Amino acid sequence: MDLSRLSRGEKYVVVAGGLLLLSLFFFPWHKLPGFVLLLGGDPTRTALQKPNSLQGTLAFLVTVGMVAQVVLTRYTSQKVNPALARLQPAAGLAVLGLLAWKLASETSYLSVGAYLGILLAGALAYGGLTMAKESGRR
Repeated sequence: MDLSRLSRGEKYVVVAGGLLLLSLFFFPWHKLPGFVLLLGGDPTRTALQKPNSLQGTLAFLVTVGMVAQVVLTRYTSQKVNPALARLQPAAGLAVLGLLAWKLASETSYLSVGAYLGILLAGALAYGGLTMAKESGRR
């Protein structure tokens, strides 16, 4: 994928969004305490698992939509509805809000994925806002 074809905001959305998808799906967000492990529990949980799996799943789906919109617009001959591009800032802020809500609801036993995910969600929201500013200049 040639990133030079993308604007600055689109680069943020594609790179931060792709890394955020990995963080949500693979990285541990919550470590369980030792006594749960003795009972046969999973030692780590991703953002798509309990606790508050709904917020993580919704953030995952919105991020997929944001990245797909940019990739389809720039790398295929497919015409994309311009209204979808105008939704990028709101979608980025929605992802950031969903993940902040997820973390605020359960702050115990956080792991590396939670910290990385919130930083990447901030970069994704910044990319969406930058795309809005760039489209205003055109």
